[in-house]
Amino acid sequence: MSFASDVKAKTVTGTNDAVNGRTRVQGIYYTCGSTAAAITLKTGGSGGTVIMEVKTPAAAGAYDIIIPDDGILATDGVHVTFSSAEVLSVTVLYVGGAPA
Repeated sequence: MSFASDVKAKTVTGTNDAVNGRTRVQGIYYTCGSTAAAITLKTGGSGGTVIMEVKTPAAAGAYDIIIPDDGILATDGVHVTFSSAEVLSVTVLYVGGAPA
């Protein structure tokens, strides 16, 4: 697996837009508390289409998910939703687009 040379990263610490414009999500890195929660990535803002959902473990720590090949296409930016305060931060690794 290899990444393009222009991979960027944007960290959000609460429900918010992470990336504006057409982009490909290459992975995420997240930190969470000791109660299970969920992270949802959408394209098209908070009411947009779900492109990825991650259930966090009931174990405090830092975790990463690398998406193989070309990643996940987000045609209209990336919005990150935290299901609870147990999700502390999410860093979106992406190609294309611009940080929100």
